[in-house]
Amino acid sequence: MNARKVALECLLTLSHSNASIAAVVDNAFGRRPAIDGRERRLVNGLVYGVTRWQKQLDWVLNQFINPRFQLDAKHRNILRLGAFQLLHLDGIPAHAAIFETVQLATSPPRKSSRGRKTAGFINAVLRSIQREGKTVAYPPLDANPTEHIASSLSYPTWLVKQWLHTRGVPWTLAFCRASNQIAPLAFRVNTLLTQREEFCQFLEMKGLSASLSKIAPDGIALENRTITTFDATGELTLKDILNRKDLYVQDESAMLVAHLLSPEDAEFIVDLCAAPGGKTTHLAHLMKNTGKIIAVDASAEKISLLQKNCRRVEAHNVETRVMDATKADLKFIKTADAVLIDAPCSGFGTLRRHPDIRWNKTLEQIRALSEIQYNLLKNAATHIKPGGILVYSTCSIEPMENEKVIQRFLANFPMYKIENAQRFLPDVPSSAITPQGFVQTFPHEHGVDGAFAARLRKEV
Repeated sequence: MNARKVALECLLTLSHSNASIAAVVDNAFGRRPAIDGRERRLVNGLVYGVTRWQKQLDWVLNQFINPRFQLDAKHRNILRLGAFQLLHLDGIPAHAAIFETVQLATSPPRKSSRGRKTAGFINAVLRSIQREGKTVAYPPLDANPTEHIASSLSYPTWLVKQWLHTRGVPWTLAFCRASNQIAPLAFRVNTLLTQREEFCQFLEMKGLSASLSKIAPDGIALENRTITTFDATGELTLKDILNRKDLYVQDESAMLVAHLLSPEDAEFIVDLCAAPGGKTTHLAHLMKNTGKIIAVDASAEKISLLQKNCRRVEAHNVETRVMDATKADLKFIKTADAVLIDAPCSGFGTLRRHPDIRWNKTLEQIRALSEIQYNLLKNAATHIKPGGILVYSTCSIEPMENEKVIQRFLANFPMYKIENAQRFLPDVPSSAITPQGFVQTFPHEHGVDGAFAARLRKEV
């Protein structure tokens, strides 16, 4: 199986569809079940890497291509694949990267002069990048920080401009660099079945470099990204881990949210944006499968996935409902001790894991999301009982989706008061708690995904 050919197919699909990168890659593997672990890792590395570095690759390519030369999507992506290997993959010899990339332009073989000319063009461009690609100049940082960061670190210009305006040059550089790193694989242990220290030792015995999370009390991080999906020798595999009932794949920042609801003291909790179930199952485990959780989502398909995840990790106290929490009658939450709104958001805190979203979101979409987020809070607010807890969270780093949504909510619902998150997350570093008492993590500061959470109490 030619991994580069599969990667090219995935990149072409991404160039003309709205599907997520994970869905496209999974679909490609689903149609080729025999592809082995090594080839899968190469496909993943190529597709995610080219997507992550797309703008930088285009900047470099454009230094060696006549601007009057029009490239179609296929040949643009072939060149991106070649340039990515030459600029970012030290483990692949340059001659092999160039040869295999040129082969993509001649598959199926073209005996025409046009086919030979195209292959020769791609070969010449990649040879130039091999010689000079790493010395290409970008717009100067001091004179044009927006274009310097956008082109050298591969982010949309509008997004870099926004970050520079709200947070400044040092923060933007640090965040963009950190968000281009490959995130470790993080797990939350099911504390009803195991303790993380025991499971961490088990992983170490299997040769995997595991460490206890420094920020999440039930988290483990795997630094070894070479773990295989299939292993004929019977060794522990990623597939084995993903199917275990005592683990749930979840970023460490996301593991903080459930603790803010004080689930150990609750008998009834409602999760209004619950799928696929990471925070729902975490709440169930912290409640020791006692009491009741009602998990809500607008999609029947997503609720089905949530139910599957609940069964896998033995979360037995979860009842599910399909409804749109921005519009539905939520009077059933009036006896809940705590309500979680893990709102749909831009996901810009998760760029390490989802590099495609930087290209798929617009400022207008973020504004629309902030309205959805506010409407979720507004629709729940009047039904929560006096003394009840409302936790709002996102996997975003955008103030427009975080602090500003909460500020707007509190202006219209003054009976809610902020409770400082540090009280409920004593092990979280103080740098992850804002002056207002919210949780806000960043990959360059805390080594985890960017995430936001606020704990509010309705006054009696």
